Amino acid sequence: MTIPHTVIDTLRQTFIRLNYTIDGLHDLLGDVAFSALFRHEPVPVWLATDHSRDNDTHDLAQLVRLLLLGDSMSAQDIGALFRIQDDDTLASFLNCALFTSSDGMNYQVALDVRPIDTGFGVQWVFSDLDGALFPAKTHDDHVLGVGEASLSLLRSTPIEPVNSLLDIGTGCGIQTLHAAHYANDIVATDLSPRCCELAKATLAINQIPVASRDDSSATAQTMVDIRQGSWFEPVHDQQFDAIVANPPFVVASQHITHSYRDSSLDLDGATQLMIENAPLHLKEGGHATILGAWVHCSDEDYRARLSSWIAPHGVDAWIVERDCVDPALYVSTWMKDSGRDPADPQWHNYAADWLTHFSDNNVEGVGFGIIFLRKTTKPSSLMIEELTTPSGDALAAECLARWERWDNLQRWDDENLLSQHFALSPQTVFIETATPSLQGQGTTTSSLVVSRADMPSFRHTIDESLRAFLNGLSREGLSAGETAQLLCTVQNEDWTVFRSAICQALYTLYLHGIITL
Repeated sequence: MTIPHTVIDTLRQTFIRLNYTIDGLHDLLGDVAFSALFRHEPVPVWLATDHSRDNDTHDLAQLVRLLLLGDSMSAQDIGALFRIQDDDTLASFLNCALFTSSDGMNYQVALDVRPIDTGFGVQWVFSDLDGALFPAKTHDDHVLGVGEASLSLLRSTPIEPVNSLLDIGTGCGIQTLHAAHYANDIVATDLSPRCCELAKATLAINQIPVASRDDSSATAQTMVDIRQGSWFEPVHDQQFDAIVANPPFVVASQHITHSYRDSSLDLDGATQLMIENAPLHLKEGGHATILGAWVHCSDEDYRARLSSWIAPHGVDAWIVERDCVDPALYVSTWMKDSGRDPADPQWHNYAADWLTHFSDNNVEGVGFGIIFLRKTTKPSSLMIEELTTPSGDALAAECLARWERWDNLQRWDDENLLSQHFALSPQTVFIETATPSLQGQGTTTSSLVVSRADMPSFRHTIDESLRAFLNGLSREGLSAGETAQLLCTVQNEDWTVFRSAICQALYTLYLHGIITL
């Protein structure tokens, strides 16, 4: 399946002419229908695209109905919409992989192609239809579009410029499309030939140069090299400045039903493979951002399980668990994702086998999150945190700053830590909770929390003494240790005890960026 460049050029010209963009869709649909579109509710969108209402937006409305709502359209009307006048050209346009027809006269879209803005302006992405707005089958080699997992990875990936980047499991090409704005040379791999083809289409419609590995015309200026193959096999002898990966990490058995999610590795073997192998393909100082999932078992702490996958030397790992769900919810969610209704009796055995496999392996829950890795020349380190606050945490910006703070903390003993001149981050917020007093009149402070407005998951309960200490920090004044000693004297505290508590607080609050240098 290859979409000809002539078709892609026609699509791009039409999309630009009709403003088939995120902003264009919003202007056409209005707030309510636009929100409904992304909630997968077709009727408000269908009503908002009633072409009789506004002739100025007639063509864009028809395009939305054709591409997003799955309406059938005659060959003549499609030719008019895309301004294709030549019959042979129109025939080639209609007979490519983008459309399907049951009668040779009326056509319906066969692929999903829609606009997206990942922070670098208007772009478009090809994928398979997901059945969200109109019925569509999910095939074994289904190419997933831009879903919540993809967006979560985008929001978590650092975008500082790098020379070389590897995208493992490129799928529809969304991570590579994003990376093309900050990486000079990209290799994108996927086991599925269909994924590779649609990734090429995604890059082509956004005018990003692509060359296959065996293309003799490829030059040093080529932006993206798409390679078909399993895991790291296509790059077995290469290292990169950065790796980004949305691999088939679904926790299941070794049986593959959908290549975009099933790895053929038992339980969380896909995540283990990525953690163990990604550092081998990173240059010194290089970093990887990986989506992953792992099991919580009754007979093993999941943090010990993750720790066992980290090599003893040369890797810094920061693993962020964003969610953990019970086995029943996990199985139900992924069944629905593949079009299998858990309430349909024909799928009861399918669900039962999956849940039994979990039970046989003592699985009590499945965690999901982001894995940040960095290649070093030192003994390995591992930080595991549970940050379950709803999405919005600025992990992409946080990652590289976190490594810098981590390096400092590894160099400092308590004396070095206390000698620093810290200050409160501009994003720091203090949250005070008051409850009615025991007498029923007035309120008393029941809790005091310090956090970051841009990273709400970093929440620490503190007392009034620590708040007074934090308010006393200054880059131009006393050091942290001198400030602590002064407060200790004023409050008549035991310095040995107070010093230990202050060092522990400084370590954690600096690691989380609540205080900065």
